Amino acid sequence: MLEKELAQATRMAAEANKKVEQLRKKLVAETEQASSRAKRELEAARKRHRTANDRLKKARATLKAKATPRNQEKVDALVKQVQELAESVAKIAVAAYESAQQYGSVKADLILIERKTKAADQAAKMVEKAYGTTVAKKAPAKKKAAGKKAPVKKAAAKRKPAAKKAPVKKAPAKKAAARKAPAKKKAATRPKAAPKAATP
Repeated sequence: MLEKELAQATRMAAEANKKVEQLRKKLVAETEQASSRAKRELEAARKRHRTANDRLKKARATLKAKATPRNQEKVDALVKQVQELAESVAKIAVAAYESAQQYGSVKADLILIERKTKAADQAAKMVEKAYGTTVAKKAPAKKKAAGKKAPVKKAAAKRKPAAKKAPVKKAPAKKAAARKAPAKKKAATRPKAAPKAATP
């Protein structure tokens, strides 16, 4: 029962982690796109500003060569255009800096979270491995107890043949003693037999 609940909780956590990971990747992709878009806009605005500056320099050079009201109007219009472009470049630069900063912080958070996730996964694997080894250790302990009983039976079985072998070895010794003993027993039994009869 507990294992089923644990497996279900693990599966739900894995699904939640996948969804969070997808949202995180989406956020990183969006901030990256915004940052690259801001960089492109900034580069384009700077290019327009440079071309407007070049045109203004040429217009001023022609104004110095020929001071006409038409050339003066061109120079005034180009000065106004260059000022507007300079302001837009400044605004775009600020936006690009902010988007780059936001992208950097999101990317750093992503890297930090990925490292934490890896560390948590490694810790979970270690816990599972330790839990698996404790379960494995408990199961073989039962097998070892059964294994201990079997060797005891084998030892008892070994003892029985040893007991059989011992009398076999003693039997030839008794035969040798029996050969020597009859002469002694006959001599010894006669005086002992008389007192036994007297006592009852």
